[in-house]
Amino acid sequence: MLEFDEIEKVLEAFAINVISAAKNNLAKSNNSNGELYNSLTSKVSPGSDDIILDFLATDYASFYDLGVQGAAPSKMPPKSLARFNKAPMSPYKFGTGSGKKGGLRGAIDKWVITKGLENVRDKKTGRFLPRKSMTFLISRSIYLTGLKPSNFFSAPFEQYTRDLELDLEKALGRDVDIALENSSFTNELTITIT
Repeated sequence: MLEFDEIEKVLEAFAINVISAAKNNLAKSNNSNGELYNSLTSKVSPGSDDIILDFLATDYASFYDLGVQGAAPSKMPPKSLARFNKAPMSPYKFGTGSGKKGGLRGAIDKWVITKGLENVRDKKTGRFLPRKSMTFLISRSIYLTGLKPSNFFSAPFEQYTRDLELDLEKALGRDVDIALENSSFTNELTITIT
């Protein structure tokens, strides 16, 4: 049976490069110390007649990478700066009913606390905005206009995929050579006629 050790090495190197570049992208976007950054891993699983490469991350990694379409950008207040869909090509969309009820607002509330935005003054009135108001305003904006794609993972994945086919071809050749060197063929042919 043919072993695919060289192909496994190529896939492992590919995964290391993609994850390293993805983490670098997260670090540049100030998302380097969070759950997403720490959750990025990969796993190469050889089977009996295939090899599977899985990239693993938190459940929201794909949303952060590809963005999320807004539910209704035109419903933003008339003087809002963002009255457009931030991720029109994303396969994900707010308002489909598939997400956890109140999940966005709870996550934004935690974010407001973490970022220290609890004591922000309203520009018009000069009064402090309550945390609930801040959470509501940010959540509404995200829900209606969406989340811009970061491409933190998909960009390096596409970049390193360009050379992957050639690298896999070379690795397969080395695996076949190793298999031929380790096999014992005999030059004898026996024919039995009964």
